[in-house]
Order: sequence, then C-alpha cells, then structure tokens
Amino acid sequence: MPEGDWTERYAVDAGATSITGTVREHNEDAACAHSEMGMVAVADGLGGHNAGEQASGIAIEVLERRLGEIRDAGASPTVEQMFEAFGEANTEILQDAEANPERAGMGTTLTCLVLVENRVLVGHIGDSRAWRIRDGFAEQLTRDHTLVGQQVRDGSLTEEEAENHPMRHVLSRCLGVEPSIEVDLVEGDLDVDDIYVLASDGLVHGLDGEAIARIAMRAKEAEEASSSLVNEACEIDGTDNITAAVLVCRER
Repeated sequence: MPEGDWTERYAVDAGATSITGTVREHNEDAACAHSEMGMVAVADGLGGHNAGEQASGIAIEVLERRLGEIRDAGASPTVEQMFEAFGEANTEILQDAEANPERAGMGTTLTCLVLVENRVLVGHIGDSRAWRIRDGFAEQLTRDHTLVGQQVRDGSLTEEEAENHPMRHVLSRCLGVEPSIEVDLVEGDLDVDDIYVLASDGLVHGLDGEAIARIAMRAKEAEEASSSLVNEACEIDGTDNITAAVLVCRER
C-alpha cells in the first residue's frame, strides 16, 4: 500500500441499499459498497425500464473494475484515473446504446467516493449527491448538474423556488449522452468517525441534510444506515427509486 495509506489508521465499513419505491415498477438505480477498497458509488439511470437499468449498471461495473484493478495492484487511484474510469463508463454506455437501438438515449448519473491515502476523492456527474457527516452536521460535497441547479448558482432562482420547479429534474450533465463529459472532482480530508452518504435524488425527496445526519449517526453499521435512510425516505415520499451508499471511518 502507498505510504500513509488510510488502511493503516482507519477501519472502514461500507454498505448500500437500493429500493424501487412505492410507485415505480422497476428500479433504475444501481450502487456498490466495498469496505476493503474504501469505495462507494451510486448511479441513477434514465431512459426507461431496461435502458436506465443498463446504463446505471454499466457505470457501476466499470468503476468497480477499474478502481478494483488499481487497488489490487497496491496503489491508490489518482484524479486522472478517476476521470478515466468515468470516461470509460461513458464510452461503454454509448457503445451499448449503439449496439442495442431499443436503448438509444439512455444515460445515468454517477457519484463515486474513494479513499486515497489519507484523503477522500469524489467523482460526480448528474444530480445524485454526496454528503460528509462530521461532528453531527451534514455537508453536501457535490452540486446538482441540473438546469434548475445552474439557475440557482447563477442567481436567477432561489433555493426555495428550485425545490418545486417543474424542471428541477432535467439534467445538464450525465453519462451516456455525449462522447465527451465534464466530471466534477472534489477532494477532502479524512478524519475518524467521518460518515459519507451517497444517494440518488429519490432520497432527497424525503430527507434533508439534518435528517440524513441524524439517521446515519444512530446506526451501528453502514449497511444498517443505508437501509434506514432509504426506508425512512420511502415512508415520506416513495414516488422514485431510492438508493443510498454509506461509508464510515473508524479508528483502527
């Protein structure tokens, strides 16, 4: 392992849960959680049944394969390798759609968190989200790549106006639509008792940051936290697929 690797100091617990919800017939979300890799990821597919499921599944599979190969080689992923993994996922989705015309137009969000030495690296495209919970507070690490989200950042819409805007779910970026993509990369420090939550937008329909922190902190294990998050969100609003992946850092 690299010098100063997170495995020397931290014991990492990761878990993920994904449910269809109470209205949708199919689950187009996908997720993964690997404690030994220090990695969690969430993808929210679009394009209808089969297409959406295929796109999100490809995205997660590529990340697991590429980042797993790096970790198996005794290294930590670099920023450049994270970009490459997202690019490869984008290419594979486009190639699959070309080979299967019935899936033309499919795409997916993708948010991935991986531990790199003693830091956190988050790759992100779309409107799935990542939060860091530290000292009882949830901080959103990602920004939504939606048309409405961009209007909020430009100052033409308020946060309150955006919450109920009819176009709030229209993506401005995702995988599988264009040959070139723009991925956000966020880097941060890592500390004992940090909790990271990644989720599809279905979770946000039911829970705000304060609720996410409260639910995640009361769980004893990451898998329990992810399950509690999606189930409580579903009780409030189950109109969408709901997925959460949780990674917890404890002192070894």
